[in-house]
Amino acid sequence: MLLPVLVRFLVLGDIHQDKFDFHDMDYVYTRPSDWRQVTQEYPYYTAAYYPKLFDAVHTQTESGCRAVLQLGDLMEGVAGNYSLSRSMAAWAVDNIDGAAGDAAVLLVKGNHDVSTSPGQPQAWKDVVLPYIMSETGQTLQNGMYVHRLSPDVDIFCSEQFFSPDDGLPEQALLDFLREELPRSTAKYRFLAIHQPVIPVTERCWHVFSGIRREVTDTAARTELLSLLAKYRVTVLCAHLHKYSTVVRSTPEGNVVQIMLVSTVNSFSTGTPDSRPRPYPDPDRMDSGWQPHTLDVRRDIIREESEHIKFYTCCDTPGYAVIDTDVDGVEFSFYSGWSLVPAETFNIDDLYAL
Repeated sequence: MLLPVLVRFLVLGDIHQDKFDFHDMDYVYTRPSDWRQVTQEYPYYTAAYYPKLFDAVHTQTESGCRAVLQLGDLMEGVAGNYSLSRSMAAWAVDNIDGAAGDAAVLLVKGNHDVSTSPGQPQAWKDVVLPYIMSETGQTLQNGMYVHRLSPDVDIFCSEQFFSPDDGLPEQALLDFLREELPRSTAKYRFLAIHQPVIPVTERCWHVFSGIRREVTDTAARTELLSLLAKYRVTVLCAHLHKYSTVVRSTPEGNVVQIMLVSTVNSFSTGTPDSRPRPYPDPDRMDSGWQPHTLDVRRDIIREESEHIKFYTCCDTPGYAVIDTDVDGVEFSFYSGWSLVPAETFNIDDLYAL
């Protein structure tokens, strides 16, 4: 019997690389939330902290990481026109490519990568998609693809479903997994997706939630969870700017989801508080945030809480290194740009809960 081959890969969450040079600021001013992020956050984080983050990524890839997986929102987006969007995309890709060295770069489409600002979706298709194809050696039509790191490790990369750039229904995720999962002979499988599958916060910004995009098939999420449990697919996601681990039960077994955020915004990011904590309480949700969705979100959290077996959530940014071998899957979280893991655990233990 052949034993699994050790495979190590690095995982990054949201980064939002940005520079003022890549924005039509008159356009950004028309989008208040983006205006705040562009004028107060991401260009500064990129200039001050990301060089050290990318140095850490490079050091890890030189130490044996076979791939760098980035889970969406590689760039801030909202450039305002095609020319600036294309420049932003090319610059963001060059930065992560340089950090990765000889390791393959696997990119997941995030909502900021294809924001609804003029030119952004087309720039992603013209710049980022060809780069993904060159890194994976595949011909792709969109952001859904399977990359085999080794005979033992398959990574299923998903699209971004509440952005309208490709016009794909959320059910396309199910079509993709229905077709590809039965083909996989890998011992270890990972779904790399920007939005979470299991809600992590009371905002309920997860696929098939119906909050940000209408879902007509009410059984779709149940099928998705069943597929992930049946084929033991570990979910790696981002989007909510949290470091979180969730274990959810299904009739087919547990689903394990790990969320990362890599928007390093301080020279001292601290140690993650990864103690198990109570799942969000539907009766104590913030009634002032999107009150028009409050009742729906309460129902979602109330239903979900009955299936949650383990939950952690904190704000600490950083990155992860995943090691797979005959003993299972070891997950190590690194705070900020540290080269010393803040915590390490075996993902197989979560499936056993």
